[in-house]
Amino acid sequence: MLYLDGVSLNKIKLELENSLKGKSVNKIVQTSSLAVSINFGKQRFILSCFPSLSLCYLSDTKEDNLLEENNSFALNLKKYIVGSTLVSIDQLGYDRILIFTFSKLNELGEIKVYNLYFEMMGKHSNLILTTKENKVLDSIKRFSIEENPSRVLFPGIDYTAPSLEKKLSPLKLDEPEFIKEKNENTLIKNVEGLGKLLANSLTTFEKLKNILNDKIAPKIFFNEYDEIILATVLNLEPKEYKSVVKYNSFQELINFYLSTQNLSNTFKILKDKLLSCIKKEIKKSEKIIMSIKKDLEEKKNFDRYRELGDILAASLYTLKKGMSEVELYDFYNDCMCTIPLDPLVTPQINLEKIYKRYNKLKKGIEYNQKRLVEISDNLKYFLGVESFINNSTSKENLKLIEEELANQGYLKISSKMKPKKNNKKQVSKTFSFGEILIDGILVKYGRNNLENDALTTKYSHREDMWFHCKDIPGTHAIVNASEALSEQSIYNIATFCAQQSKLPKGTKLTVDYTQIKYLNKPKGAKPGFVTYKIFKSILVTV
Repeated sequence: MLYLDGVSLNKIKLELENSLKGKSVNKIVQTSSLAVSINFGKQRFILSCFPSLSLCYLSDTKEDNLLEENNSFALNLKKYIVGSTLVSIDQLGYDRILIFTFSKLNELGEIKVYNLYFEMMGKHSNLILTTKENKVLDSIKRFSIEENPSRVLFPGIDYTAPSLEKKLSPLKLDEPEFIKEKNENTLIKNVEGLGKLLANSLTTFEKLKNILNDKIAPKIFFNEYDEIILATVLNLEPKEYKSVVKYNSFQELINFYLSTQNLSNTFKILKDKLLSCIKKEIKKSEKIIMSIKKDLEEKKNFDRYRELGDILAASLYTLKKGMSEVELYDFYNDCMCTIPLDPLVTPQINLEKIYKRYNKLKKGIEYNQKRLVEISDNLKYFLGVESFINNSTSKENLKLIEEELANQGYLKISSKMKPKKNNKKQVSKTFSFGEILIDGILVKYGRNNLENDALTTKYSHREDMWFHCKDIPGTHAIVNASEALSEQSIYNIATFCAQQSKLPKGTKLTVDYTQIKYLNKPKGAKPGFVTYKIFKSILVTV
């Protein structure tokens, strides 16, 4: 967990001042609908308004621009901020609001001052650009009066801070007041800038004073599995931890944290984009399947029309034009039945209508059954892609999934993101498959359908052993033919494949395994799809 409260932000602000104050803005890129990258020379300063990543920091990596086109906020930032100098960074008390003040010489030789308010408040986070007089020029988020009647941020209106409860500054807090608030458990409610972790750790008034006066102390605490327990810039520590790593700056800490936790803007935006696309396709497929099943249910008695036609044909000579119905012996069910007729046409045409209805329903059912198989296969494919997206731990893997969905026609890639064409001979794509040692045996596995395809069809020998969960989309695992596989090793490798499916723990499922030479890739099949007839199966528990 990354711990950031008003006190933490105060220390981060001081570090940002030392790094950025007095520097000029040479480039601004709005990397997504809720994130902006401001370049101070070679330094990239990221301001993110995502609810799960409300944060500003100096980035060590270049963020991809995932916007199809510049929106008004990006254009206004470029118009007013590019070429300006950052003159100050201020904080509203100990609240999580920073004010970046920029000064710029315009074409008339006048010095213009602009403020960029960054409100780091979870789902309510926002970036607001104003004039020196605090007239709103634009904001990254705009809310209608119906959405937020207490606060309007339209261009031309005076900027007003979010309506917050009035709290006491920790700098003005004395020891008796501290003890009173601590005993009444109201430190968070009544004292500015204190988060839950900090408030709970303050055992004495002296400790609060020390934390306020301490220099920034970036550190990350890990548990016994090398998982991050706490990342903070304050002199705090969790109750239990195995190790701690100290950093020279918040910049070092946050870049390590974001890369290990896969929380960079590009990763998050791309993952959300792919999940949104695939969930839309899943929902569409489920709706079509439901409609087809309903149609099949309605048409399931289609064969009755053939029977009625046969019954009518047997007695056709007794019928006359003008009859609206006829009661005849049903030799299929050994009873009498009533057959409705059109009195305006001849008996022969009535008979043709019944057979025509039968043939139409029969063809409709055959088409629906074929369509049901096709859409069901698509749904399995989409569920498999969704699993791969959720399991992805790198931007590169998400890029491959994006490419796969684009090639299949489910996703449009912006012209900005398409690779540039050149006349040189294209180099074949290289893959870095997942690898894991199981019982000392190297197992290679695909982390998306393109890797599954490549691993199975190009990067394995026909005698190699192939593992895959039965009837569940997921990873293809390959073991070299030279490895001697015991029953226990086969079970363990199969269990690993099952675990990649992300099914609930305790779920039992079947894993098929066979040699590569028994696999067949149908022409035109989706990535990752293969068929096989010769195989063995093993039942495992996730």
